[in-house]
Amino acid sequence: MIRSIIFDWSGTLVDDLPAALQATNHVLRQAGVEELTLDRFRAEFSLPFIGFYQRFVPHVSMAQVEEWFHARFREVQHQVEELPHAREFLEFCHARGVRSFLLSTLPHEHFTAQTKRNGFDRYLERPYLGVWDKRARITEVLRENSLNPAETLFVGDMQHDIETARHGGVFSCAVLTGFNKLEQLRASEPDLIVEHLGELREILDRGGMDIRSALRRNGTDELTPISTVGALIFDPQGACS
Repeated sequence: MIRSIIFDWSGTLVDDLPAALQATNHVLRQAGVEELTLDRFRAEFSLPFIGFYQRFVPHVSMAQVEEWFHARFREVQHQVEELPHAREFLEFCHARGVRSFLLSTLPHEHFTAQTKRNGFDRYLERPYLGVWDKRARITEVLRENSLNPAETLFVGDMQHDIETARHGGVFSCAVLTGFNKLEQLRASEPDLIVEHLGELREILDRGGMDIRSALRRNGTDELTPISTVGALIFDPQGACS
């Protein structure tokens, strides 16, 4: 039974991909590096983001990268919109008494600006913000809030989110509304992959918040029936033996 959910922010609850791409390309321009197309950005971007920037602008300090990135992001984050089904899913969790948390790389400044518009902060019991490596914080989130890993689901849109869930020993659900594509998320082997939060809501609602029943239906649980092969043998007269 799922009693708590830890959410990623970007690409999970809000669509900030266009703004993030613009801010990233601003960094690359300032560094004298070729800009990225949307497809290449989605294929190349990874968390912790320090690794991404070390690959593309190794000659620029992270302090400078952050200054350039956030300066441009402030200018374009008015484009950030809540994702379809996100509000309904948060309300679904609230109505069922599911404790909701946030674990995100998003700085507090941007979280404040965005939640001023969408009001999502009122659904979140506690946001953990500005986290460069979520794997290093997941156990702290569980411990500080007395969360049972067996009753906790981590929902995110990137491979790093799935790795974080695995590190914390919690269930993982990948959504296809953000930065990583299907093949990338499949490679990280989440417990569950959904198109969007509306699909996840239907799965949890149908299963009475029992994630194991959802996993069995999706063929990812150890209790999944094993496929077998059968055969019929006929004699020369056509009778089955």
